Amino acid sequence: MKYSCIIWDWNGTLLDDTEICMECVNDMLAKRNMPLLDIARYRSYVDTPIIRFYENVFDLNQVPFDTIVGEFTHSYGCRKATASLFPGSREILEKISSAGIRQIILSAANQNEIESFLSRFALEKYFDAVLGASDFRAESKTERAQNFFGKYEKGKRLVIGDTTHDIETAQALDADCI
Repeated sequence: MKYSCIIWDWNGTLLDDTEICMECVNDMLAKRNMPLLDIARYRSYVDTPIIRFYENVFDLNQVPFDTIVGEFTHSYGCRKATASLFPGSREILEKISSAGIRQIILSAANQNEIESFLSRFALEKYFDAVLGASDFRAESKTERAQNFFGKYEKGKRLVIGDTTHDIETAQALDADCI
């Protein structure tokens, strides 16, 4: 069955920034003389809302979540220029667009940050909407998606992402998920 809409996650799905994010977390760990994460351990913890990730890495009673958000945001800002798209991303976006299927980004990342990356990579034309967060707390995407799609017709949708939260969001939208 043809999908009427593809709903893309951004970080870790189209944007290849996983190692950058791990380095940002390791900056915070090193600052506190805590063991660093390797990529396998980092990936095993990644989740949205991101506080679930940090509960595995820090004692949030010792390091407040708002402190973590601020430190991560600063460190990511220093590294984001090195982020790139995953190989083949542009080609698959073009192919889906050429097939007349709507594409949307649904991300826990900050809206302005995503739009800046889309401009940098000249990808704006592929997306009918970008549903990013208004802050840097990387909270749930599900409610934002339900509010958005509640305003539009029903159709067969596919969520493409890299975390269990993408599965949860797809289930809430009655969508398929990869």
